[in-house]
Amino acid sequence: MMFKNCTDEKWVVFWDRFIYLGVVWMSFLVYHFVVVLIQKIKEKPYKILVFLGYFLGFIFLLISRTDYFVKDVFNYEWGCHTVAQIGHHLFLIPFTLYISFTTYELWNYLRKTFDQKLKTQLKYLFISFLFAYIGAIEFLPAYKISVFPIGYVFPIIWIGIVAYAIVSHQFLNVKVIATDGLIALIMFSLLAFTLLSENVYYFLIRGFFLVLIGVLSWLAVKGVHREVREKERLELAVKEKTKELEKKTMELEEKTMELEKRKKELEIAFELIKREKEQLEKFYKITIGRELKMVELKKEIERLKEKLKTYEKSSTNNH
Repeated sequence: MMFKNCTDEKWVVFWDRFIYLGVVWMSFLVYHFVVVLIQKIKEKPYKILVFLGYFLGFIFLLISRTDYFVKDVFNYEWGCHTVAQIGHHLFLIPFTLYISFTTYELWNYLRKTFDQKLKTQLKYLFISFLFAYIGAIEFLPAYKISVFPIGYVFPIIWIGIVAYAIVSHQFLNVKVIATDGLIALIMFSLLAFTLLSENVYYFLIRGFFLVLIGVLSWLAVKGVHREVREKERLELAVKEKTKELEKKTMELEEKTMELEKRKKELEIAFELIKREKEQLEKFYKITIGRELKMVELKKEIERLKEKLKTYEKSSTNNH
């Protein structure tokens, strides 16, 4: 719509400011998303940065409605763009910082994680962000640098890669994404509709409905998130129980193997004892037989001695 109305400065400014309703939040939302993903949202420094980001986003949202953010029109070969002002220069500072923080945290977590499934998911996310960052070349016309408007294609590539990761690699929870995405779309549309009110009366009426729908939407989102968290808690409990059972099973298997080993050792020992017993029995038989034979020999010697004595007596009497 901005390109379509290049000849009308008023509409160019209108549509570019309309785009900035979302752009001013982009880096802060992405940072918040990654901090939640890497499970650091409860740590104080990250929590402070998230709140600071939203505060800055609100400030720049207000500034983006004025001539201190963008005004006038730069026409170039492939289209047109509003010209950046002091507010836009200041906006690019936290925008760049939060994008840098996001990239660093995601890369650091990707490098350290040992979960192969999560590592694959994060790789797709990291690559998708790199494509999204290229879209920042569309800031150049705001500084009167003429570039072909190819930058608008890269956010589509970003969404496509993330969608592929969600469908093919079970990245994130589809139910939560669908709910949050729908609510975000509704709230953004209502916010834009409210900010573009013709007068204060319409602004107040639309603002009231915006707040009302916002509260109902928050309750709906909270309910879905609670359900998902409960499901995740139960799944985690099942996984922990499964791991505990697997550990006990392994311990039982180790004990069984140890008992089998002990049984074999006892069988070998019993076999050795059996052999020793047989050898002792043989030795006993041999020894007993020998002793009996010795006793018989002793008796035979005694008998012969008696005979010899009798013979000697007879010989003596004859003489």
